[in-house]
Amino acid sequence: MALDGEKLRKIRTSKGMSQEKLAILANVNKRTVQRAEKGEPIALETAAFIAEAIGVSPSTLRGAQMELFEADRKESEVVLVSVNSGRRIINTLQSSFEAIIEYDVEPTIDNIEPLSQLAKSLEPFKPDPWEVPHEKYDPEQAEVLQKQAETNEILPALAELGITVFIGSYTAARQIPMYDRDEGCMYIRSDHAVQGAKVSLLVISDSSVNHLILKPDDIYVEPDGLKDDIPF
Repeated sequence: MALDGEKLRKIRTSKGMSQEKLAILANVNKRTVQRAEKGEPIALETAAFIAEAIGVSPSTLRGAQMELFEADRKESEVVLVSVNSGRRIINTLQSSFEAIIEYDVEPTIDNIEPLSQLAKSLEPFKPDPWEVPHEKYDPEQAEVLQKQAETNEILPALAELGITVFIGSYTAARQIPMYDRDEGCMYIRSDHAVQGAKVSLLVISDSSVNHLILKPDDIYVEPDGLKDDIPF
């Protein structure tokens, strides 16, 4: 698949991001980023990783001749791609408004230990929009690094059992809870406006799958007249 290389380059530089940094965030090598910015073909999964790393939807980087998705794939679809980086998984959870983690694998005596270890590593980082500010989990950097390292130890064990973590994200339509200091709780009023919020999807599934495509029914669509072009 070919991306709009010039658009990718402009978005990257507008965020003050070097090719090296984008490569690290997207879990690809620098040469892949260079190829993408030249409009050369790259894998679908790689394109999704790059789009996520710079904070845009994959369709935003659609190439002029070759589109990232086929014509029948619209903004209503989210591509989940395999990931083998504990840092990437935990960072994605931490940067999300909400996260959905699904274990689409049958637990067995052989896989239950690494699956349980993965659940314990990820659960503290799963965001809860209804958690009051002073009770939110706010780990020190050393703890984050430790959990990333633990996850990196678990992923190969799962891979040997034919299990992979797939990850993706999209902008969902949400009423954002607010904190009531007097009552000490989060609340939403019926007149609160719907906004776009980042929702991450993690699916632990069969390694034989190259990527997963999901169709959330709550994707956020900006009202007409409020859509802004990406600032270059």
